[in-house]
Amino acid sequence: MTLTNNKNQLRHAIREKRMFRKAMVSGALVASLALPAVAEEFVIGAVNAKTGFMASYDAPFMQGVSMFVAEANERGGLAGQYPIRLIERDDRSDIQQSTISTSEILSDEKLDLFITSALVPYAVSAGMQALSQGMMTAHGIASQPTIPARLGEGSFLVMMSDAHMGAVNAKYALDDLSAKTAYIISSDFDPFTEFTPLYFQEVFEAGGGKVVGHSEFAYDQQEFSSMVAAIKALPEQPDVIMGMTFDNDFPIFINQLRAAGITSTYLGTDVLDQPAVRGLGEVVEGVHYLTMAAPNASDDAASFVDRFKVAYGGDDSFYPAMVGYSFMRLVEQASINAGSGDAKAIRAAFAELEDVTTEIGSVTLKGYGALPNLPVHIMRIEGGKGVYVKSTLLTSDEIPDSRI
Repeated sequence: MTLTNNKNQLRHAIREKRMFRKAMVSGALVASLALPAVAEEFVIGAVNAKTGFMASYDAPFMQGVSMFVAEANERGGLAGQYPIRLIERDDRSDIQQSTISTSEILSDEKLDLFITSALVPYAVSAGMQALSQGMMTAHGIASQPTIPARLGEGSFLVMMSDAHMGAVNAKYALDDLSAKTAYIISSDFDPFTEFTPLYFQEVFEAGGGKVVGHSEFAYDQQEFSSMVAAIKALPEQPDVIMGMTFDNDFPIFINQLRAAGITSTYLGTDVLDQPAVRGLGEVVEGVHYLTMAAPNASDDAASFVDRFKVAYGGDDSFYPAMVGYSFMRLVEQASINAGSGDAKAIRAAFAELEDVTTEIGSVTLKGYGALPNLPVHIMRIEGGKGVYVKSTLLTSDEIPDSRI
């Protein structure tokens, strides 16, 4: 009897222990289901200039990216699902520092997207490292087709390309200014300054115009008398001068050009979209330049400029910032189209984007490779302000083949 009771007690104890374990497992499962899921992060790494000569181009672009990140995270992150974490490193406008910082950030973090500086050597060097890990890579306000051509699949421009700028200026000269002759000014400082005038020449001469002269300059050149003399020596002043002088050397050139009595219409690129250039006075009246950020071009663009003023206390550098913000709009649309926050899925979907509305206009990559097609805005300086003239959207057959 005692033995039987002991066995029954033992069976009862074992049964209770098993029931307790089941209850514990079940309770733990219910508790785990009740906990909120940790959202998958979308991590962006950026190595570009916050100091040095490239800072005036790279830093405002990243301000636009940062604005988007802050606004997106308030609504749940990228596509409302993936909280965005932005990690930035200053390359100090030094290619060695760029290489070191890129290696460090790629080894320390698992990134989904990488942003380089806009200058070709920096973009190519850092881009090669990032692309080896399979993520999408963008290059700030770089416009040189040279960059994705050298890097290959996964490298994208965000800007209108040099080919776009050359072609738009040529079409405007022919169609709107009725120009018959042109003089071009280039520099071997960068593919941007070297090839953009050649794209202009290709389209201008195909449309019946004639380039009557070509001069070259050095970046940060302080004297242009020989170039001005060459233009002055022509039998007739050219109808237009398409030049690549930057905001640092343009003031010297335009003053010497106008002092020599040369009144040809000057057609520049987006590097002249600067308050310092617009404020040069009478010598820049009628100067034209191109931009992707014209507040008068759309309500979205105007709204961005207003928000940028609030965020950063002014609007001097809203142009690169608007490009950075619009780039993130494209990334978000790629995430939505892919139905994923996965880096490779977004990279694939980015290449297929079509007619995406952004602050810089409707952007298409599908059918254009790594070079987005989008409206290019033509501006004219009047009374110290950039006045919106028109927007031009090229067709694929109007864009010259890229020079590498």
